[in-house]
Amino acid sequence: MLRALERQLVENPVTNALLFNDLTGSVGQFFEAARYRREYARYRNDYDIDRTFEFNGPGILLYGDGGIELGANSYIGRHSRLQAEGGTVRIGENTAVSHFVFCYTRNRIADQDMSTAPNTNDGLAVSEGDTAIGDHCWIGAFAFLTEGVSVGQNTVVGANAVVTDDLPPHAIAAGVPARVRRFKSHLSEEETRALAAEHEVVLADDLADAYR
Repeated sequence: MLRALERQLVENPVTNALLFNDLTGSVGQFFEAARYRREYARYRNDYDIDRTFEFNGPGILLYGDGGIELGANSYIGRHSRLQAEGGTVRIGENTAVSHFVFCYTRNRIADQDMSTAPNTNDGLAVSEGDTAIGDHCWIGAFAFLTEGVSVGQNTVVGANAVVTDDLPPHAIAAGVPARVRRFKSHLSEEETRALAAEHEVVLADDLADAYR
């Protein structure tokens, strides 16, 4: 019934022009923006968020009974999601988190019989851990950070990357799973070699070969 009425309203040129025009679109955008402002204000009451931290766009979701700590002069882009279920998500200072970025502190373990709890987490084994992004980082669009990982300060994570292991500082990482493609050029050769030795497990194959 409702769908039939909706179809008639849309297909009728008069009602379509009245309901869907620049004015109604602007009004809708105004109320949507107001709704997100209220939601983001609630996040500031519920979690530890610096007053200079910016919610940069609509649809950003923060949830969970754990902790969420968002640092000064940082921002997160539209439609990103921070899940703090029993753990803490931390974003450091002066860090840019792009849109559609996901950070979780809890996930199902893949290697188990999920038919015991169809479409729910009840009774399923889960993996948990704090997720942290350091200061002065840049996290590209559509990146996913799994539970228990950390990104070192001044590190860049490329778009569409999946971070499953800790990443060192002063690195540029990309891929699925995310691997360090190179270290930043401001480091000395000695500093780079020390980081490569300490974090060999997350180096891309060609980079690991170069420092062996």
